[in-house]
Amino acid sequence: MDYFMVPLLVIISILAVKGTLYNKKTGNKPGFVIGGLFTLGMLGITGLALYDLFVGLQ
Repeated sequence: MDYFMVPLLVIISILAVKGTLYNKKTGNKPGFVIGGLFTLGMLGITGLALYDLFVGLQ
């Protein structure tokens, strides 16, 4: 099927969250803000992909 990308999106989203939390922990405010925006986008895209995988077009 065409869902080989969903596991990669999940892994990338987890790494993005870990990186954002690391930036916050180390006090890197610009990195936290930019990484946070990237993370929100990645979580949104991953959520849509998971929704399509489990609920969409049956």
